[in-house]
Amino acid sequence: MNNNNIFIELKNIRKIFPGVVALKNVDFDVRYGEVHALVGENGAGKSTLIKILGGAYQPDGGEIIIEGKSVTIGSTSMAQHFKIAVIYQEFNLVPDLSVAENIFIGREPKIGKSFINWRKINNDAAEILKKLEIDINPRKFISDLSVAEKQMVEIAKSLSMNAKLIIMDEPTATLTEKEVLKLFSIIKELKAKGVSIIYISHRLDEAFKLSDRITVLRDGRKIETKKTPETNQDEIVSLMVGKVVKDYFIGKKERIDEKEIIMEVKNYNIADSIHDLNFKLYKGEILGFAGVLGSGIHHLLRSLYGASQKTSGEVYFEGKKVEINNPSEAINLGIGYVTEDRKGEGLLYDMSVLQNLSIIIIKTLTFLKGLFIRQKNELAIFNKMANELDIKYANVNQRIIYLSGGNQQKVIMGRTLVSECKVLILLEPTRGIDVGAKAEIHKIMVELANKGISIIMASSELPELVNLTDRCIVLYKGKFAAEFNRKNMNEEELVAAEIGKLSYEVN
Repeated sequence: MNNNNIFIELKNIRKIFPGVVALKNVDFDVRYGEVHALVGENGAGKSTLIKILGGAYQPDGGEIIIEGKSVTIGSTSMAQHFKIAVIYQEFNLVPDLSVAENIFIGREPKIGKSFINWRKINNDAAEILKKLEIDINPRKFISDLSVAEKQMVEIAKSLSMNAKLIIMDEPTATLTEKEVLKLFSIIKELKAKGVSIIYISHRLDEAFKLSDRITVLRDGRKIETKKTPETNQDEIVSLMVGKVVKDYFIGKKERIDEKEIIMEVKNYNIADSIHDLNFKLYKGEILGFAGVLGSGIHHLLRSLYGASQKTSGEVYFEGKKVEINNPSEAINLGIGYVTEDRKGEGLLYDMSVLQNLSIIIIKTLTFLKGLFIRQKNELAIFNKMANELDIKYANVNQRIIYLSGGNQQKVIMGRTLVSECKVLILLEPTRGIDVGAKAEIHKIMVELANKGISIIMASSELPELVNLTDRCIVLYKGKFAAEFNRKNMNEEELVAAEIGKLSYEVN
């Protein structure tokens, strides 16, 4: 195709952060009605590139050409002016506003010049959500939504803009199989209407199903652009990491037959979320939880950490009945928690790598009534955990925001582990991280389990559940639907149980 078919073109784009060259003379273009997949490991430069296109960052060099004209995308509103919509991996939503307000933020329908037309904004939002087949009340506050629901609101907001270019950064990371298929259908409809899409995903099967071309970034450089039918996943992975990657999952040794129960949940209820749930967790076990949006898993695991409250039921920890009313009580018992929302709940982006890892035990490191920190002790603890988890960073004072997603996730895990937890709760532990980093997180999980730490893991990635867990419990509409053990687990039956078409226990 000639240049008349190109909607947007980037030439020699450079971006430098303190101590980091994020993009090095990158060339990239997207054609009208094309799905162009952008792939690479965390830290490859993908997020920086799309933030430049979305007006959040300004390039330090290079040129952006839209429909044949050289332009400056000086702000997010300027990106919208050029009909560019970005669905960021880390959500760009206002928690204290409603779903409808977030979908039309800055473009609210008005009565006269001053007053929002609430009937129209709610009706228009409901219509878009209906098209996506998502059952979310447009009047509901964003702060009351799950991560998966927030993702769907981001997609709805993008569709409301009638964009010529939609950039999707890990759009399916928290979606169910049904929601993913609906999104794929919408993408195909948009493509048929001439809308251009940049699709970023660590799920390469999605990139191959959807895209016309695939561009690989590595270490801030463009490595190659391939026509999708002319390449394969093995070649793309090799281009991403600079070497051949074969083992995505690392096998876990079988648990001993004598099962030591570390945690037991009986007749557990959470208002409108969990109904009469019972399960046991064994020492050194990786216990998976699977379920579609509305299954209640998110509320269950937050409740077990004390971040939200149960309405009734009992929890036994190491044989003793306990009440977990807040995270401090959970930590004192030996329960750790790693959130699925790194940006919103997990990281303190204005603080250093060192501070982010040690903050959970900072009280134990202070003296003279908390006025001073024993810095040698803090550094020793950090170095030990950084070595064990193989955290890659420039120096301990480097701001956490400049680490790759995989290394940010390791810092959050390290923060939890320094409190010497016995049970580790992981929500979407590999959400939004690349193939290599996923393998490292999987390895860490296996090593922790082999040391006797029990892990509860919720994941929307079925291969992760099948390959890593000893058992997997499926919830459907807040109730127990099925339980699988490692030998009898497969993706097809997990999906069937998730959507309510299968209900039994495999022993």
